[in-house]
Amino acid sequence: MKESIKTGYWAVMAVLLIAGLVFFSPVLVTILRSFRFGGSFLSLGQYGELLITNYTFLRFFWNSAFYALTITAACIILSFPLGFLFARISFFGRDTLFFVYIIAMMLPFQATLLPNYIQIRDFALLNTPLALVLPLAFSPFAVFMFRQFIKSIPSDILDYATLDTSSAIMILWHIVLPQVRTAVIALSVIVFCESWNMVEPVLIFAAKNPDIHPLSVTMGDLPSDVSFSAATVYMVPILFLFLLFKKTLSSAIERFRWGG
Repeated sequence: MKESIKTGYWAVMAVLLIAGLVFFSPVLVTILRSFRFGGSFLSLGQYGELLITNYTFLRFFWNSAFYALTITAACIILSFPLGFLFARISFFGRDTLFFVYIIAMMLPFQATLLPNYIQIRDFALLNTPLALVLPLAFSPFAVFMFRQFIKSIPSDILDYATLDTSSAIMILWHIVLPQVRTAVIALSVIVFCESWNMVEPVLIFAAKNPDIHPLSVTMGDLPSDVSFSAATVYMVPILFLFLLFKKTLSSAIERFRWGG
């Protein structure tokens, strides 16, 4: 019996290892080919061409960094108090309004494209950085996740906090925020990755201003001889965040899965 269990374990591990190698192989090939330049292997020529000669890459790279960081910060700042509102504040129509948020979370980007475009146009924000920041800064998923985490905070903690201060801002900053630190980090990584890889909002809301486009859209315009080094540099922030916060992401997923 033990032998069969052990054999099954190693068989499953072998299948998972093969699947992992298959999924990781495009990344590995991209990294290896980034060190090939002009027929030479183990060369940094592509990176020199990309980062020094073809300096426009860096401009679009910093565009992506600006959008990702700005959208992430705005999303967390806006979603955190809204999550607290839906989790702890009782008011008429709260559950109905939260249900609307859930429906909005399930809608694809194409379903909200037209109303977003009309609002951005009416505010004269088309082809500006705000046209790319604002639609992604309001995230129903982030509000929903904050609500789930805040609901798991024992009521006694908040009751004791109200005895010391009546300031909602102080309670949110000193009591609630430390309790949902895992959610803040996990959402920051998720929103950053989504913003880093945005394509459709750029093509629709900023099509006539290529100077403000992020790297996710301009990658196809780079010379073919630096495409692999560009792809490698493009992957670095995402891989770095995942490796840095993988334990926090796993913990957040587990807490979110079991309702906190």
